[in-house]
Amino acid sequence: MQANTPQSVLQAYMDGSRDLDRAKLATCFHPKAILTGYLKGAPVLGTPVIFLDDVTKIAAAGVRNHDYQARIENLNVQGSVASATIAMSGFAGMNFTDYMHLIEENGRWSIISKLFTTV
Repeated sequence: MQANTPQSVLQAYMDGSRDLDRAKLATCFHPKAILTGYLKGAPVLGTPVIFLDDVTKIAAAGVRNHDYQARIENLNVQGSVASATIAMSGFAGMNFTDYMHLIEENGRWSIISKLFTTV
């Protein structure tokens, strides 16, 4: 993935989520990224590996995101940091709001934190 802008990272994240592509999604996250949020009312605290493992399980179960839609609702970039909100629907039959923080390091943008909730 060519991740020279926050938009390209977020687009790769949305595309990888749609396609249940663990490898593509993994390239979106910083090695020290964190993941927190609520999944159907239950707290989730950890790293993106939790999400990546779920993507693998969902794909292995034969789930396809036929009605998937995602869009960047807002994006703010200030120097080498950025924040964004993504609205996602139809991901394994669920809808999410993702609050992303990104950082540019050595010329490469990546997601450093993902805070999410099912809606």
